[in-house]
Amino acid sequence: MEDKIIVYQTFENPIEANIILTRLKDAGFNCFLTGENTALVYPVFDPSVSGIRLHVFENEVEEIEQLLAEDSNLNEE
Repeated sequence: MEDKIIVYQTFENPIEANIILTRLKDAGFNCFLTGENTALVYPVFDPSVSGIRLHVFENEVEEIEQLLAEDSNLNEE
C-alpha cells in the first residue's frame, strides 16, 4: 500500500504550527510544514490564501488525532 501525504491542518501562526510539528515529531511521526517561509517573509501575507500547511501520512491521521486529543485533555485539567 502506498503512503499518501496529505495536508492535515493549516495554520495562520508559524509558532503554533511549529509547536504541533515538534510534538508530532517527538512522538515519532514523519511530518513537515510548507508555506512557513512565505508567512515570515511577507508581513501582509494572507493565510486564508494558503497558510502554513502541516503535511502527514494519511495512514497516521487517526493516531495523530488521538495524540493531539490527549494533549488537549491534559491542558484542560
